[in-house]
Amino acid sequence: MEAGRYFPGGHPELHEKLDRYLAALGRALGGQAFCEKVAFLLLAGGYGRGEGGVFQPSATEPARLYNDLEFYLVLKDASAASDAGRWCHEEAHRGESEIEIEVEFKILTLAALQGAEPSMFYYDLLAAHRLIWGDAALVAALPPRLRDPTLIPAHEATRLLFNRGTGLFFCQRQLAQSGAEVHSAFIERNHAKVRLALADAVLALNGRYHFSCRTRHERLAEPLAQTPPNWPQLKDWHASAVEFKFHPRHENPAPETLRERQTKLIATWTDTFLWLESIRLRHTFRTPADYAAWPGRLFPEFPPARNFLLHLRDRLRRGTPPRGWFDYPRAPLQRSLIAQLHSLPSPTTAHLLALPASASADEIHAAYRRWWSFYN
Repeated sequence: MEAGRYFPGGHPELHEKLDRYLAALGRALGGQAFCEKVAFLLLAGGYGRGEGGVFQPSATEPARLYNDLEFYLVLKDASAASDAGRWCHEEAHRGESEIEIEVEFKILTLAALQGAEPSMFYYDLLAAHRLIWGDAALVAALPPRLRDPTLIPAHEATRLLFNRGTGLFFCQRQLAQSGAEVHSAFIERNHAKVRLALADAVLALNGRYHFSCRTRHERLAEPLAQTPPNWPQLKDWHASAVEFKFHPRHENPAPETLRERQTKLIATWTDTFLWLESIRLRHTFRTPADYAAWPGRLFPEFPPARNFLLHLRDRLRRGTPPRGWFDYPRAPLQRSLIAQLHSLPSPTTAHLLALPASASADEIHAAYRRWWSFYN
């Protein structure tokens, strides 16, 4: 068995557990009537890159897998989408029962991959993965542009920070609860993801992103063309976040300690986010309110007509979408996120999400979470 196949270090029993599960999964897919319509099945994410985490609660307790398993089922065309969707749903439940971590399947078509533009998502997926079933030649034949990290556009660094800022927002909601209802492990995990992503976004902006977090950490020592004023802090945090990724440990601190960390992370995330967006959009954002209220388009890369059609589709299929019909639909969510993290007046956040000015915090949160699930 290849050393470090799914995660660094030892624990051969966990490697063997994943080997058995993945082999059985491949056989199960090969036995489906729709398998002729499948191009390939990839294991992505940390375990697919050999950088998954192993959680050991204490020296006397057995180690166990920690991260989600992320699979991408790529179809030759969309004709088998319904059958594939049912199979993925069933296998996700079976897998979670067998290996005791969350299992997630996403379905793509080969045409969607072949026509895709460079992004962090496609780069991570294709640069490092495990082929579970299918034709490796089809994977290799996908456009080289999707494997070139120097082609990842700047708005992908923004998206990374947007998603990690959303994690901070969900933590903020958790910390508003009473002490007994605060889920420390959820907050500690999301805090670690933020610490990792802040420096990763800077690397992406500089064209130095890499699928391996270990390689990314080595690249932090390089002389980069653009770094934020808080760069030394981000580099220090990245080191601790890489360690947490491979060997997660839950300290279960008191809610007061978590709130102190949350406050520091929100401040640092905001400084980094506004710095990055000021460079990307060539407009200086000094405060969260500046960003939330800026009249310009946050995604000038995307044609207004295309954005309008996306909003129209959302209105027809999902209900009234957030504001800004001629900007990319993630734009009002980014404005809303920074407004909510800094407790700007609720009418501002309600307006951005196309809610009545009288909307409650819970209604605003529910609307944000719903639309974020479509555009994360």
